[in-house]
Formats: sequence, structure tokens, C-alpha cells
Amino acid sequence: MLVELLAGAAFGFLGGLMTAWRIAAKGAVLAWLEDLRDVVQVRKTDRRKKQAIRHAKLDQQVAADVTAKEAERKRVRRAHAELKMALPVANEALRSHTSQSFLDTLAYASRTFPTLTDRSEVDTERAKLVRYLAAIDQLSSQVETLSGLGVDITRRFSDWSEVSYLDLKVLTAKIDKATKEYALKL
Repeated sequence: MLVELLAGAAFGFLGGLMTAWRIAAKGAVLAWLEDLRDVVQVRKTDRRKKQAIRHAKLDQQVAADVTAKEAERKRVRRAHAELKMALPVANEALRSHTSQSFLDTLAYASRTFPTLTDRSEVDTERAKLVRYLAAIDQLSSQVETLSGLGVDITRRFSDWSEVSYLDLKVLTAKIDKATKEYALKL
């Protein structure tokens, strides 16, 4: 009987331990699951924040690209308009190309040989020189404006007051070519 009592107490004690262990294990598993849910929730939140940041960066990049494209389109449009204004001026400078030395020679010839040259020719050439100088002045300012707009028009001369006919012809051809290129970009 004592053995039965001791055996019952031992089995009861072991059964209680098992029950307590099951309850504790269940509580530990529930606590672990709760921690796991919190970790998953934190990771989801972090992922959403990173995704929101990534989307914001992409939106900023797209907006910057759109702004850059719009600025480039405006620059091309302004450059094309300036090129269209510069081309007739360059053609006028090419048509009216003359020099002061030629005018002086013509004036000397009209004084020296009045029968060979007429005074009206000298006046016509003088008017042509005035038109030419005005066209060269306007063309130089337009070429500077074009270089400010990013249009690369290189010229073989540095002094606008001594531009040869050939240099003007090359410059006019370059302006014409650039005008056609920018017309295609529009």
C-alpha cells in the first residue's frame, strides 16, 4: 500500500510536470508565434517604407527627366528660331560683301578716270558697304547667341571686321546645315 501510494504520488507528480511542461511549451510557442508575427509585421513595414522610398526616387527621376527633356526641347526650339533668323542675315552679308579698300579703290578710280567709272557706282557700293557692316554686326551677335544656346558654329576668323567672302560663304553654309539639323530635331 505504501508502494502504491508512493507510485501514485510519483505518477501524479510526473503527470503534473508533464501538464505544466505542455502548458509552458504551449505558452512559449504562443509567445514565439507572437514574436514571429511582430518580426513579420516589422519586415512588411520596412519593405513598404523601402518601396515607398524607391517609388519616390523613381518619381523624382522621371520628373527630372521630363524637366530635362522639356528644357532641351525649349533650347532646340529657341536655337532653331535663332538659326532661322541668322540665315537670312548671313545670306544678306554674303550678297552685300564688300570692303572699304574696294570702295576706296573705286572712289579713286572715279576721280582719276571719270569716264571709266560713274559716281553712282561709288554711291551704290557705299550703300552696299553700310548694309554689309550692319549685317555683319547683327550676324556676330546672333552667332554669339547661338553659341550660348549650344549650337556649335565654328568659324575660321576671329575678327568680324575682316571677314573674307570665302569665310562668309563657309559660315553661311554651316548656319544652313545647323538650321536643317535643328529642324529635324523639332
